[in-house]
Parts: sequence; structure tokens; C-alpha cells
Amino acid sequence: MKPKKILLILLTILVLLSIIGYRVLRPIRVSVKLAEKVPLAAEAAINTNEPSRITVRIFGRDGEDLEHDFDSVSKKHRVPILGLYPDYKNRLEIRAQSANGETFTEVVEIETEALPDYYPDIRVERLRSEEISPGMLFMHLGHYDDEGGFHPLASAIDRYGRVRWFYDGDFGHLLRRLDNGNLLIHRDDSLVEIDMLGRETGKTWSLETGVHHDAVETPDGNFLVLTSAQDSFDDGVVEIERGSADVIRGWDFRRILDPERPRQPLNLEEKDWLHLNGIDYEPRRDSFVVSGRDQSVVVKLDRKNGQIEWILGNHRYWKEEFKNYLLKPAGEAFEWPWGQHAPMFHPEDPNRILIYDNGNERSYDDPLGPEESYSRAVEYRIDPQTMEIEQLWEYGRRYGSRYYTPFIGDANYLAGGNRLVCFGGITRDLDGAPMEIFDFEAGEINRMKISAVIVEVSSDSPAEEIFRVRLYDDDNSSYRGYRSYRAEKMSLYPN
Repeated sequence: MKPKKILLILLTILVLLSIIGYRVLRPIRVSVKLAEKVPLAAEAAINTNEPSRITVRIFGRDGEDLEHDFDSVSKKHRVPILGLYPDYKNRLEIRAQSANGETFTEVVEIETEALPDYYPDIRVERLRSEEISPGMLFMHLGHYDDEGGFHPLASAIDRYGRVRWFYDGDFGHLLRRLDNGNLLIHRDDSLVEIDMLGRETGKTWSLETGVHHDAVETPDGNFLVLTSAQDSFDDGVVEIERGSADVIRGWDFRRILDPERPRQPLNLEEKDWLHLNGIDYEPRRDSFVVSGRDQSVVVKLDRKNGQIEWILGNHRYWKEEFKNYLLKPAGEAFEWPWGQHAPMFHPEDPNRILIYDNGNERSYDDPLGPEESYSRAVEYRIDPQTMEIEQLWEYGRRYGSRYYTPFIGDANYLAGGNRLVCFGGITRDLDGAPMEIFDFEAGEINRMKISAVIVEVSSDSPAEEIFRVRLYDDDNSSYRGYRSYRAEKMSLYPN
């Protein structure tokens, strides 16, 4: 073999050994793979020479970086990268700190694809940054095409309206964070647990009678789930034992309330006399509330014995046996909710409750038309001793029919005292006039152009707007539109 050729081979071997040696001896080594179901997230495999803690920092587009520390100490890590921007070359810094205080960093670039072409135009219309509550805005977003087809778009946006998380998978009404940091979603007749990268954990909980709208985790890890009572329709609650997935008890509301009480508001399904659509659990008294939309009623039950503690709703058409449970209005400014959603106990006071009041008809005898109707978030205080109820706060009435949502919607208490109000299903005809959901003469759902407005407000009276975002399609010749069944503030990385 010629000397030049031998020298070339030796140089090549030396270069390869240098590269291999550098990679092996380099203090931090990172490889990244984008998540399949969450296109704005990735998983980073990180190897370090010394046991280390990892910090991930994503450089923000609006002057605010997103940073998260991981507690585990190891030479090998697999960590989620959350909060990437769509259609962008994202830059992030991965920092490893060893036990002796040495710090090593690596800067990584991750290029993401654009959002689907049917994703909404998100408009931030108001932002008072110094007063906004922490966290990303998670939305139970969905898109309607011109023919009425629906596609879910579970998403999270930052305060500038930039999408930072997007689940490109099928799910129903439910999107709740579990105590372990994962998400609980609803699919078909089951509850499904996924992580923040959209991967199923292998844990599902199925019900023969189906899952309807909502479920909540209890402190012992079980689930209270809205379902249908046996051979009935949207009028049952069951408790599922987390480990075994067995139904360990249930509440049939045909035996708790009065199925013969007239419905208001109505829907097309005659059997749907109650239509449970929201549940919240109160651990201090081991009780829960449910919202029965078609009775315009919120009911609190004792979890142990299933006894009614109180009934929040108008006093019309109740039989004698229920009258002792009816809360009595106190104070001057008071109005009952109608067709409501999403009851939520105050995090510090179990006698305060926040409700999204859709406002359908607002009367049995003299119902309002859609052009006169309004939706609002409303807070009440309840005295369980005197059975009196006082209206403390409301927001939304000021907009009249402009934000009227005859279906869906949400209201949440936020950290620091603000409230989040989701006018999630604003319904209009193509001329922009407000309209109801159903055409009862034709026995079908009306064709509607649907949009959503989500607002963070203060707890003042009147409330001050801190943040407002609008989700809509501006083509007034098309029925394409967007809804947000619920909305809530959460951190991308669970605490």
C-alpha cells in the first residue's frame, strides 16, 4: 500500500476517533424528537457525564422566555419540551448542573410545522400584562366546517395569543389536569389518560352507560363521572375506583329529583329531562355539585349518603318534598341561572360558587328571544344554615345578546382572584343576528355561524377586563366557525 494512502487512512481514523471521543467525553449530549400527537412539543434525551439536574429554557418571541427545572438527578434524562411555537425555528437552551455546582449548556434548534389551515384566527383584543394571572390559556377548541363537520383542536395559547400547545388527537368534552400532571380526556364511552406529549399512558376507564360531558378526580384518586342512569338519558353520576376501574357507587337522579318537572330550556331529545353537563367536588365536606341544564338547576349532594344538601334554581314547579331544599334569594341584585354550565366551588370558601349562566329564555311564562338574551358568569354565596343565597358578582350582562351563548360555556376562579369567562358558543346567522340552537318545528339543529370570546376579568364590581381573546372566522358567506366548550388557566409544566 502506498505511503500516501496509508497516511490518508490513518488521518481518517484519527478524525473519526476524535469525533467519537468528543461525543463521549462532551459533558452534555442532547437529541430531540418531536411528539406525534402534540406537534408543538418534543422529548429530549439528555446524557451527562456526571449526575445532574436539567433545566430547559425556550427563548420567547415576545421577550418572555419559558423555563422549567426538573428535579431528578441522573446521568440519563428524558424530559418533555413544551411550549414551542408553530411554523418556527425554535431555539432552546438545555442546562445541566452537577452536584458539585458545575454547569454545562447546549443550545438546540427545533423547527416546527404550521398549524392546520382550518385553525382559527386568534385575536387578542385586550391585554393588561401586569394584572394577568399566571399560566397558559387552555381551550377546548373545535372547528366547524361549512357543512357542519366538527374537528377538535385542544390548544393552549400564551398571553400574546400565540399557540404553544396543540393536541392533534380525537377527544370529546373533557380536558382536565390530573393530580399526577397528566391530562384526562373523554373518548367515546371512556376516560383516557394522556401525558403532555399526547401519549396514552395505558390507563382507561370505560362505562357501559357512556361518559357525558364531565368528570372530576377526588383526593383518593377516584373519579366522579357524569353518565346516564340505567335505561335513561344523561341523568346519572357514578364513582369509578381508579385502580380497578370498577363502578363502586352511583346516583340515579330520577330518584333524587323530579323527572316530571317541566324542562326549561328544551332540547330536541324528549327523554333528556335533566341533561347533566358539569360537576365539581368539595373535599372539606365530601360533597359535590352537578349542573342539570334542562332543569336550570344546580344540586349539591353528600357523597357518602347521596342526600340533597341544597337546590340552586328557580322555584317554579317543584313538588312539596323538594321545597325545604330550595335556596331562598337574599339581597336586591339577584337572578337565577338558566341553562347553565360548569359550577365551580371557590377554592377557599365552600359556600361560594361560580356558574356560567347561559341565560336560555330566563322564564317559563315569558321567555326571552335570542335578541333579548344575555349570558354571564355569576357568583353566589350560600348560607347552609338559613338556606339563603346571595348574588355576589356577575360579568357578561353588559354585552346583552352580543355574547349570548345558548350552548356551552365556562367560568373559573383563577389564582390571585381574577376570573376566567368563556363565552364559548356565540351563535349567529349569516347576517349577524343572534339565534337559538334548535329549530323545533323542523326537529333539527339550526345552521349557525359560531364563534367564541374568552375574557379574564377582575373580581371587582363592575369587573374590569384584563385579557380578551376572540376566536372566529370572518367570512360571513360561510358557516365555518369555532367554539370553545371550556377554557382554563394552567401551567404547561405541571407543578
